[in-house]
Amino acid sequence: MLPATPSPDEPLRLPTLLGSDPLVRQQVGVVLFSTGTYAIYGLITLAQAAMGLMPWSLAWALVAASMAMNGVFYLAVRSGAVSHGSDPGLGRLQLLVGVLCMYIGYAAAGPAASAVLLAMASHIVYSMFAMTPRQVWRLALGSLGGLALTMVLCHWAWPERYAVPVQATGLLYALMVVPLIALLAHRVTHMTTTLKRQRAELQAAMARLEELATRDELTRTHNRRHMGELLRQQQALHRRLGQPLAVALLDIDHFKSVNDHHGHAMGDEVLRHFAQRLGAQLRSVDAVARWGGEEFLVLLPATARADALVAMDRLQQHLAEAPADGLPGGLRISFSAGVTEFGPQDTVDAVVERADQAMYRAKTSGRARSVAG
Repeated sequence: MLPATPSPDEPLRLPTLLGSDPLVRQQVGVVLFSTGTYAIYGLITLAQAAMGLMPWSLAWALVAASMAMNGVFYLAVRSGAVSHGSDPGLGRLQLLVGVLCMYIGYAAAGPAASAVLLAMASHIVYSMFAMTPRQVWRLALGSLGGLALTMVLCHWAWPERYAVPVQATGLLYALMVVPLIALLAHRVTHMTTTLKRQRAELQAAMARLEELATRDELTRTHNRRHMGELLRQQQALHRRLGQPLAVALLDIDHFKSVNDHHGHAMGDEVLRHFAQRLGAQLRSVDAVARWGGEEFLVLLPATARADALVAMDRLQQHLAEAPADGLPGGLRISFSAGVTEFGPQDTVDAVVERADQAMYRAKTSGRARSVAG
């Protein structure tokens, strides 16, 4: 949907003209650049009419048609409806329409028709930014074939204005120049495509490295190092805003016996299962990290210790009632948790240590429970 039209008293701002989405703005910028090019062609067409090379009515009709065509392209691209897909920004369609306009301009130019051949070269140059290497060659060869047909039709309709020797000479020059430009466009397009692919691969590799640096490979929760950074960030926010900040340290009960009786592969499955259940029950603002072995640390922003204890009890009940898919029959997961809250002068290490001591008390007092620290 287009934004509301600004009032006459307001200056036209670029975001209004180009849009707010970066991709749409880039595509609209291409359309506006193309419109400027057509405006220059229109001035040249009017100059031809002034010199008596074509009727004024035909010149104005060509100018109006080209500007209307660019207006349609602008509205379509500015709406954002064509920002993606097989022809994002309608770049290829604009080039094809431009080639057709070149044929019309050639037929209308009369004695100055050979000058229109320069427009063909410009379209091939533009194609390197909107087409694949194969499409560049198709456009170049198709343009030459269309030009030859246009020359034949012009000679057939107006033989006195389109003499065979003159047109043949222009076609020979086009046959020499256009393939050379197409070859250059092909090479540039190939390099651009290669650079885009390499950039995408680099971004994917960087994202993978970032994930490896911040995530536990087995459970896909945050790793200990990254959770330490989150704790420091949330602590600073807690001190600035004065909101409560709770931490819970969880240890899976009887995890060693799972490894001993069912093997380490099943132990890994228990860790993954527990991490998935834990993440599903917490809020989106909460953070979970595998703290070490079978221990998980939960960070609960804007949460007091009493509320964090309620959240841990709710999680304990969910684990007791939910089916343990993928785990041996009868195997249920429970945990012991130590829950504490940041104080005004607490350090991160002090808070984690307090949660660890509370977790130890939970384990020694019977497990499957949460203890405040």
